[in-house]
Amino acid sequence: MSRTKRYALGCLLGGLALAVVTPAYVSYAAPHLAGYLLHPALFLGQMVPYLLCGSLWLPWRAPETAPAALVLAALLLLAAVIIYVPIIWAPGAKGGDMIGVMYVGVSAALTIAVLLGSAVAVIIVWLGHRAKRT
Repeated sequence: MSRTKRYALGCLLGGLALAVVTPAYVSYAAPHLAGYLLHPALFLGQMVPYLLCGSLWLPWRAPETAPAALVLAALLLLAAVIIYVPIIWAPGAKGGDMIGVMYVGVSAALTIAVLLGSAVAVIIVWLGHRAKRT
């Protein structure tokens, strides 16, 4: 595994940890929200964008795919920091009976962003590879 892909894996693991730990911490810090957040499906849903990005980009052996993996992983980590750190900072501020839906929505939006970003990255990698051949 190249250094770039190791950095991408680190970004994915960091974002994954932040995404999974946030609902667990909020349910601990604000016990009145625990009933909405302590569901295994919620935690599995939080993992989907990071596992999808890793499974799409890390197995490739072509060196052209490593920068795309790093960019997508870094953007996922940045999105996780922007979304989850304010929630961790004030766990009781955002709450209610729809807080679980918020986590599912964030995960769905990040999954769609990974798919769209991957489509753009595939086109860029393909065009770069095609330009090298000609």
